[in-house]
Amino acid sequence: MNRLATECDILDAAIGIVRREIGLRLDIVERDVWKGGKHIDAIIEMPETGAQLVAEIKKWATHVNLGAVIDQIKNIAKPGHGLLVADYINPNMGERLKEVNIQFLDTAGNAYINQLPVYIYIKGNKPKPDVAAMGKIKTGKAFQPTGMKVIFAFLKDRSLINAPYREIAERAQVALGTVGWVISDLVAQGFFFEGVKKNQRELADFDRLLNKWVEVYPYRLKEKHKIGIFTTDNPDWWKTVNLEEFDALWGGEIAAAKYTNYLNPKHAVVYIKKANMAKFLKAARLRKIIQTEQSDIRIDLIELFWKQEKSIEKEKDLAHPIVVYADLIETADPRNLETANRLRAKYLH
Repeated sequence: MNRLATECDILDAAIGIVRREIGLRLDIVERDVWKGGKHIDAIIEMPETGAQLVAEIKKWATHVNLGAVIDQIKNIAKPGHGLLVADYINPNMGERLKEVNIQFLDTAGNAYINQLPVYIYIKGNKPKPDVAAMGKIKTGKAFQPTGMKVIFAFLKDRSLINAPYREIAERAQVALGTVGWVISDLVAQGFFFEGVKKNQRELADFDRLLNKWVEVYPYRLKEKHKIGIFTTDNPDWWKTVNLEEFDALWGGEIAAAKYTNYLNPKHAVVYIKKANMAKFLKAARLRKIIQTEQSDIRIDLIELFWKQEKSIEKEKDLAHPIVVYADLIETADPRNLETANRLRAKYLH
């Protein structure tokens, strides 16, 4: 209820300010609806043209993964009909959204609407103090780093939701006491149902939970486990490296290319234990990127944060498709987003 109330407030405020400041009328046709099996926060109509826009509403938008937001909107709206409504969209975000033709409104009066003959592009308005303060409010406990590991375990294996806490903790590689408060928070946020069957929990919406996890993954979990950023002058360096020798896994573009046969990888993500890092860097002939250096090839080394298990990976050296999907979405690169959706359609449903 709090989620919807806050989103309603953001939507009403954004529509109100664009009408007051520039005289553009936007009508809310529906809120919080399901169409074609997809959840839509709101459908907005422009009476002037009859065009309808499919809106995704985001609180604290400057703190979310923009790649994930772009992907979500492209999956619910036809090209040119997606709309991000947020508390505040800074100029850099506005430019990136405009580049991929996703329209936006915020409560500070920034806007991009491209529905000819109506064309509006406003950026640079500052957020109100109360909106800026909202950005400091944290997501529920379940989406903090330790809780993210538990959610990842649930996303990989939905049957784990009703497993004993000790088994969940062992699979997620977290302390036993973590499991209870993560589950309680997921119930409170509406991701889990309890009591549908006696002593049983159910996942309310796999796609919604996956989207939320992917949205915050770069900042809440991946960043916490980052070892370093490296590079090389050899674009084919990865083709001769056997990650099994280092108990490591490919993520990002390389794993996606192997899963889908639909991408020519350039940058790399390697999930590896810190103890094996030096040996790997020497064998792969990688060097650390200097802070001021502009490199054509970026290789992120991330410490493994999950227990390796037999799953749906095609080969032993690939990270789980959920992780690979999140890596691709983070980039916000159009080709990577397209590949990410192929990966999701094939493995994540």
